[in-house]
Amino acid sequence: MSKKGSWTLLLVWAISLLSAVLFYSQRQISEFDPNGTLLHQSTSTTFDASLISLLKDYNVPAGSIVHVGTQENCYCDTLTDSHQTQLLNKLGKIGYSGLTLDIENVPELATVLPSVPALIVVDTLYNLRYLGPYATGYGCFTGKDLVDEISGYASSSSHINAVVKTEADGCFCSSQR
Repeated sequence: MSKKGSWTLLLVWAISLLSAVLFYSQRQISEFDPNGTLLHQSTSTTFDASLISLLKDYNVPAGSIVHVGTQENCYCDTLTDSHQTQLLNKLGKIGYSGLTLDIENVPELATVLPSVPALIVVDTLYNLRYLGPYATGYGCFTGKDLVDEISGYASSSSHINAVVKTEADGCFCSSQR
């Protein structure tokens, strides 16, 4: 095969591979709150208090980084491990600890959270600091990691209201089964 033919074959192979990756990543992306369920509920003046009350009913202590996952086969759920570790490393120094809730075991959360994996951060005074995804972006391996942003919300000395992130595209599974 000629040198020009080899380069052409390599170029065709590369384009085919990139197209397949792009096609696959587009299939993996979904909206975190596609119907605005969480957005609508979070506008209530009692939203934070109601969610905290629900978490207390399930023995979630103050100072918690709560991973909300699923017992179902959700590939996206497995991708949060590194984000969980990073958050625990950053926030563990100021008194936070991590725990996991499966959406199936807390059915009231399924009415609030349209997608999993999700993250709920409750500070040491039982204030809701953050509710939303860990990361955004195409496929499951790219995009914006929200760990630093979330850490900032959780460690800020001032607290007015929680940050509820509803507009996010990434790797999510529906919590509505």
